[in-house]
Amino acid sequence: MLLENFKEQLALSVRSIQWSYAIFWSTSSTQPLVLSWGEGYYNGDIKTRKTSQGVELNFDQIGLQRSEQLRELYKSLKAVEASPQTKRRSAALSPEDLTDTEWYYLVCMSFVFNIG
Repeated sequence: MLLENFKEQLALSVRSIQWSYAIFWSTSSTQPLVLSWGEGYYNGDIKTRKTSQGVELNFDQIGLQRSEQLRELYKSLKAVEASPQTKRRSAALSPEDLTDTEWYYLVCMSFVFNIG
């Protein structure tokens, strides 16, 4: 529940200042003194919409859904990178569906920063 509330608050903040996205960096759970992707919200242009058949989404839900779709695509691509013989999991999006801004947001998920 706390994570969902945080996602909604992040989304509200991003939309209110009309940013294309926001990224919340947090300390890594696996590497001490490293910042890694904590959470993000995508609010930019969308090249290809992938939604469930017959489901109408409001503006808030579209941004939250797109952020989750981008996260799932990242996980899918990362799994293939880790084990190339593994078939890429089916994700709601494919790389061809992305704008340049969506690509940047997706690539940021792989960034890590040393603290200090």
